[in-house]
Amino acid sequence: MHIKYKILGLAALIAFCSSCKKFLDQQPNSVATDQTTWKSESDANASVASCYSLIRSAFNAAITYYSYGDLISDEFGPVSGGDQSYLDVQDMNWGISIPAANTNDPRLKLRLFTNFYTVVAQSNRCLHFINSMPVSSFTGDDDAARQSRKNHYLGEAYFTRAFSYFYMARVWGDVPLVTDYYDDVSRAPQLARSPQKDVLARCLLDLDSARQYLDWQDPNSSDKVVRADKGAVFALLAHLYAWEGDYNHCDNACDSVINAPTGYTLVDSADYTSIYKGKSLESIFEIAQNAQSESMRATDVYTITGVTLAEPLIHNNLPTPAWTINTGLYQYLYSDTDDIRPKLVFKELSTGGAIAYECIKYANIQNVNANTSYQIALNNIIVFRLADILLLKAEALAAKPAPDYGTALSLVNAVRQRAKIKTPLTGYTGNDLLNLITDERGRELFLEGHRFFDLIRLERITGDQQLSTISPGEFAAGKYYWPIDPSLFLLNSKLTQTGFWKGKVH
Repeated sequence: MHIKYKILGLAALIAFCSSCKKFLDQQPNSVATDQTTWKSESDANASVASCYSLIRSAFNAAITYYSYGDLISDEFGPVSGGDQSYLDVQDMNWGISIPAANTNDPRLKLRLFTNFYTVVAQSNRCLHFINSMPVSSFTGDDDAARQSRKNHYLGEAYFTRAFSYFYMARVWGDVPLVTDYYDDVSRAPQLARSPQKDVLARCLLDLDSARQYLDWQDPNSSDKVVRADKGAVFALLAHLYAWEGDYNHCDNACDSVINAPTGYTLVDSADYTSIYKGKSLESIFEIAQNAQSESMRATDVYTITGVTLAEPLIHNNLPTPAWTINTGLYQYLYSDTDDIRPKLVFKELSTGGAIAYECIKYANIQNVNANTSYQIALNNIIVFRLADILLLKAEALAAKPAPDYGTALSLVNAVRQRAKIKTPLTGYTGNDLLNLITDERGRELFLEGHRFFDLIRLERITGDQQLSTISPGEFAAGKYYWPIDPSLFLLNSKLTQTGFWKGKVH
């Protein structure tokens, strides 16, 4: 089945690269699978499953999920890794000239939104063909049950499209909005970048459809949390509303998750590290890669394990990881000696005098052969979990027009209590509370793809500078949105460069 998913994902990639020629210089290709697929529920299931596989590919292309969400925040000291690439990313030298032939260069990959559009293209393809499939193609005891199964797959495709567009909107701001499926590549139009507000409005429409079509999580399903359900929809809605600064709706979406009949619950303190192996009791949505068929080589320098782990956790002959934790931030965030998190998910390293720390959240490593020369990483990408939503609700309550500081603080204390911190926090209001909440998100969600976006939201609310790489003037000009690579202009004359980066990308 994994092979079938990969074939379908490749088909979607080929279809996108040809039909959306405005993004990549590719020759058109036909996709023969559309002539033989879409006959049964198993076809719909495999085609929708490939959307998630394509999301995984997009997130792994250049350690993308963690590069966008963590590397350009304050979590790391100056990074290394054999070349200048990730240091330039960290320092926001995003306009540097990269030869198009250097296809493995992270600085190039991170300026390309093409991988996310393969998800969009496959989602559009699923919506088009599943809608045209007769209800009789699906399983069920009657037409109502069969229609429900059909709707479920449509709901997943709406979710994956919305997820991809929301992620792109946070990274690039305005992006082209493609919602149609093109069977004839010659009819695919060149598209300009749509305003971010229009892209997010489209996401809301898609998520409304997904909400109606999807059920709450089935705890007995093997697809639990690695495929979308109502919980994933509301978690995505909560983050979308927070990004827009619509904290009343963010609060309501968080409540839908917190009060879900599924019964999400914080993992017990004694089992805290199980979160990072995947499918924990508090998980809401993850990208699956904790099976051998989905995993990546642990020592590869272009993987999260390859840059954040060192000997003896992985066999890369390095005493410290390429991405070493920012010591000052670590000591600030984890100053409470009762806090179990630094003891469980960090490791102090011996570096000949200087203090260094290693984050070991992604140290679920498996040796493939007896002499341990080949190791694979078996950690899912944890996108949304309950602690994240509890703290996002706290942010919403503190930032909404009619704030509720007391309840916000109680949510922060609930997360801290799970971390075994004995003394509850009291008396915080206004910007002090918002800073406190962001700090707590930093402690709880360290290296989970959230920190950079959290700091952007905080600066928007308080007006206080959060990142040394973005001055207040640059923040106002939108420096935190990525440029797009000049190669994307070759066949699409309607594309324009991201506002701040006009004239700065070579």
